[in-house]
Amino acid sequence: MNPTISFPDRRIFCVDSVSFYASCECCYRNLPPLTTKLAVVSDLHRSGSVVLAASPALKQLGIKTASRLYQIEQLPYRERKQIVLVEPRMLAYMKTSIEVLDVLHQFAPPDAIRIYSIDENFIDMTGTERLFGSDTETARKIQTAIWHQTGIPVRIGIGPNNVIAKLVLDLRGKREGIARCGYADISRLLHDFPIRKMWGVGRMMEQHLSVIGINTIGDLAAARVEDLHERFGVLGAELWHHAWGIDNSPTIIDPMTLFQTAPDAKRTIGHGVTLMRDYYQYEQIRLVLAELAGDVAARVRFSNQVGWTVHLGVRYSRHVTRDGFSKQLRLPYPTADERLLLRYVLQLFEPNWLDGEPVRFLSVALGQLTPDQGTLQLSLFEDNTKVWRRKRLLKAIDHVNLRYGKGTIRLAVSFLDTSVAKRRLRFVGGHPGGEQHDTLS
Repeated sequence: MNPTISFPDRRIFCVDSVSFYASCECCYRNLPPLTTKLAVVSDLHRSGSVVLAASPALKQLGIKTASRLYQIEQLPYRERKQIVLVEPRMLAYMKTSIEVLDVLHQFAPPDAIRIYSIDENFIDMTGTERLFGSDTETARKIQTAIWHQTGIPVRIGIGPNNVIAKLVLDLRGKREGIARCGYADISRLLHDFPIRKMWGVGRMMEQHLSVIGINTIGDLAAARVEDLHERFGVLGAELWHHAWGIDNSPTIIDPMTLFQTAPDAKRTIGHGVTLMRDYYQYEQIRLVLAELAGDVAARVRFSNQVGWTVHLGVRYSRHVTRDGFSKQLRLPYPTADERLLLRYVLQLFEPNWLDGEPVRFLSVALGQLTPDQGTLQLSLFEDNTKVWRRKRLLKAIDHVNLRYGKGTIRLAVSFLDTSVAKRRLRFVGGHPGGEQHDTLS
């Protein structure tokens, strides 16, 4: 590295809540979050359900995030009887996340805090030494304030930029509670960890790096950046820079940028759903496709666009030999009307689905989006007055759903047992939002 190059030298704190969902549930039940054996499970009625969060005490038994419910059920009875199992309630967790954020606002202004996820935040504490003390003193004050005001334990990584703060949190802070790393400490503190621990390295990238002899973060740092760039593109070069703690991404953001429109609109908008069981009957599958088409069309209209290309994805149950199929076609004119979208989706589905094949996943998308100019494509074969009226009706429905909540106006068939819309409306981030008393006040 060129020693003449200057790097950011700020006081960045990466604050991470300990097993956040599990800590929230312990807090709601007046249970100690660090010693209670608790798991948040996506669905307690299915043994294959995923563990969304496990408390630290439960992790000591080998149950971690992404474990399965049946793994808990296989534990010895003396261990199993002490475990508290709960289903998620995302709205309550969102409320607690906001409470944690409110505490952070006592230490830094809003524009110095970057929300990374529901349980993790970056804070630029540069210049606050005279207010709160040294790095370690400040971190302890933040931990104490969050614990006393919310009941959630947190761990903190401290570094001169976002990447180092995040790396030292993941590699050392989650074990030590508070960890600090400067540029001069990177080789000593971080390079001995296996490459799978590196922020941004997933399972596939770990395998690719292992093939070329990169097994630790130090190995990555010792590689030639030119070779990594040639093999992995920009991502390879970025990982090399991160292995040396080089990062120029800002923590403090100009608030006005949050309200600026993105320069490029999305080219495709779609949605998919994994069904809770296999669907064999055409009418059941058609209902789900209709709901997906309605959801996609509403989102396209909300973006003030129309689409030219319809995409359909179908996956079957793992118990059959055929995997499924993916098809698409170009429309005669662009649209954002779910009725027309469904018509073409069914044209793709019906010839390719064999009656009785078990469907487990469906997706619908509208692509090649272009701005909606507010004009009507005239047709010789349709009543153009009815088409125009329907367009106005859809806009009115969108306005009501936007103002009073998604699903305020929806198809009556969504109340059928085979509907996925009824279940999805109760979900937040793909998981149950919780009961009414858990909602945000």
